[in-house]
Amino acid sequence: MDLALLKTVRPLIIEDEKDMLDAFFTLFDTMFDEFYTARNGEEGLYRFYKNAPDVIITDLQMPFMGGFRMMERIRMENAEIPIIITSAHSEEAHRARAKALRVTEYLCKPFDMDELFEKIYTCCIVKNGSGKINFDHFPL
Repeated sequence: MDLALLKTVRPLIIEDEKDMLDAFFTLFDTMFDEFYTARNGEEGLYRFYKNAPDVIITDLQMPFMGGFRMMERIRMENAEIPIIITSAHSEEAHRARAKALRVTEYLCKPFDMDELFEKIYTCCIVKNGSGKINFDHFPL
């Protein structure tokens, strides 16, 4: 993994659990030049429009607006942005809904942060010839 290239990626992390968001912040602060955080889907949607991130990392169960509702709204605007779900929900129904929304990766909590960094790196550099993310490369 090319860490210099990874450092240029601008992720948006949406997580409502303070301890988890703090852990993301601590690790992402050393790994990325620029990143954005939000505590719920409503705030995540705002950050998506304001900051135009390269990749979205989101929880599902959040106050005000959940992850699926937020992703539906984002997909209406941008069908190509990579989305990585980090959730304690591993049910097949959640995975099926994620696949319908063309989610790039689905990581079940707890997960290894190195694995998340690998997923971010892969989904931000694995592109097809048109310059668009090749979603077929990422089966759920």
